Amino acid sequence: MRPVSLDAIPERPDNGEVVARCRAFGCLTTETLNRLASKSFMAYAEKGQMIWAEGSPAEFCSVVGVGFVITSQKMPNRQSLTVELLGPGQTFGLIAVLQGKSLPLTATAATNCWYLKIPAREARSAFTDSRMSEIVEDLQSRLRRSRTLAACLSSLEPEERLEAVLRVLADSYGRATSEGIELEVPVSRRDVADIAGSPEQAIRLLERWELEGLLAVDKSRFVLRRPEGMGIVRSAD
Repeated sequence: MRPVSLDAIPERPDNGEVVARCRAFGCLTTETLNRLASKSFMAYAEKGQMIWAEGSPAEFCSVVGVGFVITSQKMPNRQSLTVELLGPGQTFGLIAVLQGKSLPLTATAATNCWYLKIPAREARSAFTDSRMSEIVEDLQSRLRRSRTLAACLSSLEPEERLEAVLRVLADSYGRATSEGIELEVPVSRRDVADIAGSPEQAIRLLERWELEGLLAVDKSRFVLRRPEGMGIVRSAD
């Protein structure tokens, strides 16, 4: 699969593949997964486009298919605090749908992305009380990462924000190889820089880290060769 480009529409993923990849759906039967895939539809959002606003009715939940989504919350000072960075296979809005509550966070496309929209009625019928424990376990793991991300993205230092984004990506999609931690999802240098904010500064930092041998980036691979050199250590989730 090619890296997501901010200048082009990424290839539309298959509904069934997106549902099957979703970690939160791992407790569901094949029959239930197939039903969810058939009753859902794929939507596209350009970078910066709002998917839903905080406080909206939970009429559907979503799974990221390609690209990345950021969730945020409005603070008392009217500034937005980034809560989570979500990529392929991760859900957003699921707990609100299952609890019948309004959506607590704003969801925005961090890159050009495809996301699967699952109607609330279908999501509720797929999950029983016995299956909720697995969702909560996945949510707790994500909450630990989101606290780190929120704290670091609020920093004024571009290097801290960039390290936070790479840490979340390594935790969620990192695969240990002989070269270091390889990200298993397609992501470009520009994607990472835009998510971290101050993109031009972030690009220069990434280029510097490449020269220093801390990471390697090409058209199809993003490898953290010496993650400890960027203060990045994968959690034991």
